[in-house]
Amino acid sequence: MTMYNHRKSSMVKNMNRSRVAIIPCSSYEEETVYKAVKAGIDILGGIEGFIGLKDNILIKPNLLSPAVPEKAVTTHPAVTAAIFRLLSEQGYKSLSYGDSPGHGSMDAAAEKSGHSTYAIKYGIKNADMQHEKLTVFTDGLTAKSFHFTKAVTEADSIISVCKMKTHALEKITGAVKNVYGYICGARKAAGHVSYPNAGVFARMLCDIHRYKSPKLTVMDAITAMEGNGPGSGDPIDMNLIIISSDPVAIDSIFCNLVYLDPELVPTCVQGEVMGIGHYKEENIEPILCELINGEYSCHRIDFKELKERFGNSKFNVDRTGDKKTLLSRYSDIMTELARKPYIEKEKCIHCGICVEHCPVPGKAINFTTENRNAPPSYDYSKCIRCYCCQEMCPQYAIKVKGRS
Repeated sequence: MTMYNHRKSSMVKNMNRSRVAIIPCSSYEEETVYKAVKAGIDILGGIEGFIGLKDNILIKPNLLSPAVPEKAVTTHPAVTAAIFRLLSEQGYKSLSYGDSPGHGSMDAAAEKSGHSTYAIKYGIKNADMQHEKLTVFTDGLTAKSFHFTKAVTEADSIISVCKMKTHALEKITGAVKNVYGYICGARKAAGHVSYPNAGVFARMLCDIHRYKSPKLTVMDAITAMEGNGPGSGDPIDMNLIIISSDPVAIDSIFCNLVYLDPELVPTCVQGEVMGIGHYKEENIEPILCELINGEYSCHRIDFKELKERFGNSKFNVDRTGDKKTLLSRYSDIMTELARKPYIEKEKCIHCGICVEHCPVPGKAINFTTENRNAPPSYDYSKCIRCYCCQEMCPQYAIKVKGRS
């Protein structure tokens, strides 16, 4: 049986800092992942410290699209299954899981990713992520209303099980952005028209958190995605699970591990500005939980040691940009105009999904011939650089120029 050494009991919570559990884990073997997730949650105070026993609970993985786990497009089912098992063993009864993919159905994504197998095993219901309810948020700083899925509106508590991935618009997608899955899939592309740049889109995401933030977030960083994320990048081993009630702090840890300045990530900066969490090192308390001789030893670790031991400076992520001086704001605008999606023609199968998901009235991407005998083409004068086409392409045929 897994035990915890005396260092756990001696760790006093600092109320002014966000505690983040970091657990090395190099395998998706079910028992290994379960013990790692349980160790991280226990050191933060136990699942009962976050979720009420009688709560209606929604477990929300990242199910971007139907993809096998090895592609690292979705949260690995073994990590979500660890939450299923932990809640079930602790006597929680009202449990459901789901996401609202931008392309394809949740059922298809759950089946392809392996989630449905574990849901059946642990008796977890499929949440209603198809029907929507207009939710007014008068206190929204940027977004005043949302088309949330029915399951989100009915949940007392949400546990987010996100994936460590790159993202063309926000540089990374992890804990903060995972709540975009609250929005019905058919509405997601339109959201990029209403919130047309990285900064304002990040503020919209933060308003979602301000309305209903997950009580706890677990990041699957065992195998991450680098490069052309969030759906077309390359799997890369990071061998970690990261857990906290502060989604911004999780994403800040992510940034530090890949040598990306969190101040260049809109979801981190706006997350702190809008009060949903902390990205600055002085406001975060990383706790490393290592398995040593069959027992988890948990202790504080500083950012320098964390990066030296577990970081990857060669991780392929966009590190361009600068602190927001007047000059750098102008530079960012010029950089954004230079960055553009393009199609690798040899991979394109002319399916039209990119055209379907382009949210711009009149379409910034479209076919030039009725019989679709050539890939669609872009009208960059209309393109708002939301990269929905890149995110939704099932053939990974669309990439973004101008990224490092």
